[in-house]
Amino acid sequence: MYDFRKFLRYVDTTELQEKICEFRKLDFKNLTNSEIHQAIFKVIMFKTPEGDVAELPTSTASYPKETRFYRIRTLSETDRRVPLNSMSLVSDCWAPPSNIVQTGRLNKAGEPLLYTTPCNYSIAVEEMKIREDQLFSLIVYESVDTIKVAHIGIRHTDDNFSKEETLKQNMLQDFLSHEFTRDVGKGTEFLYKISEAIIKDYFDLPPSVQNAWCYPSVAKKNGVNVCFRPDDSKLKLKLIGVLISYAKKVGEDYLLSPKVFAQDSSDGINLNYYVADSVLMNRLFSESLYPKDRQSNVVSATV
Repeated sequence: MYDFRKFLRYVDTTELQEKICEFRKLDFKNLTNSEIHQAIFKVIMFKTPEGDVAELPTSTASYPKETRFYRIRTLSETDRRVPLNSMSLVSDCWAPPSNIVQTGRLNKAGEPLLYTTPCNYSIAVEEMKIREDQLFSLIVYESVDTIKVAHIGIRHTDDNFSKEETLKQNMLQDFLSHEFTRDVGKGTEFLYKISEAIIKDYFDLPPSVQNAWCYPSVAKKNGVNVCFRPDDSKLKLKLIGVLISYAKKVGEDYLLSPKVFAQDSSDGINLNYYVADSVLMNRLFSESLYPKDRQSNVVSATV
């Protein structure tokens, strides 16, 4: 890896801006994966005395032990009898099996990853565009160790950088941020090939440096998402449980209205369901607004 600060000496801001503009005009739908990798390289490549070099700003951060991470899975309108068909096993709470994985922000089809939101479940609600009348599964994890993340497209300051160096670094970060916050919808999934290529070429760091990727939220300004490889997620996170809930927007956040919740039945395979207004739920989920004087009972009912 070329020294990044040294690399910035050879970055011409006018040329970089022009290359970014040309990149955004490309017909990504009809480009091959190889062509996309090469197009990204051309944007960030500059001539140095040692030859052509392409670098991106790399920074890391960490989340402490006992940080909460959240993931949402939507529910079919017909999936209302507990245990729910889509959420009856512990494995349903983790990365999906490769045979059903579609192309995502950081993954190819058939490549499972665990997408989460740290600290604030409201960001996950926004990301999934959950309606107030829509029941969903909110899966809650907690870190069992420090989580080291690679920051992508997130500005950070370095007091040792000059104004010119900071400007160049910010331009590169903004290029990344744009690619990781594209609002991709049905029919434009091919745009995910850009962020997936960037991850694989420039941010696939060893576990000693990185346990997950951290990148800007599409839905929430200043929010972030954290994505784990399946093996890393099970090493670094423990499953707290699942809230089957509605969410109502209050100000900038969401208020949950859980109907039932589930947790590992202790066999590591099945989930047990409990009534929502229970002592156990309040102990497990700080998000709960229910009274703490009710008893937990395993339930089999309709939600």
